[in-house]
Amino acid sequence: MKSTNIKLPLLPEFFLIITVLFFLVSGCNSNLDKIKGKVYLYEDSIYTFTAGFDKDTLYYIMKDAQRPYFHRSKYTSKKVDDSTFIIELTDKPKFWEKNTWEIVVKDDKGFFSKESRKYYKLYSDSMIVKKAF
Repeated sequence: MKSTNIKLPLLPEFFLIITVLFFLVSGCNSNLDKIKGKVYLYEDSIYTFTAGFDKDTLYYIMKDAQRPYFHRSKYTSKKVDDSTFIIELTDKPKFWEKNTWEIVVKDDKGFFSKESRKYYKLYSDSMIVKKAF
């Protein structure tokens, strides 16, 4: 008896490989990557807080009615769950109580400060913060 090998067309195999690779690559990105390279702003009646995330540097400005306070520091991040991260600064800002900041990233349009529940929204002009330093 002669065995017959049935060859599948290459197109379905190609789609299967592409689908597996897509899921592997998309699973490697974290929500923190969505906010890197952007600047976020929180405003209330007295204070304005601006946070800019570079690849490894946090730019932070706290402005009250009198004057702005600038801070720049290298940071590392620790993933707590899919959307919560602990940002640890190498240099603590004078106006912060500790050198860590726990944030909850919703999407690339904003994040919450877990402790204060303040929502930082995407700032339209990201270049302004880098020029301040």
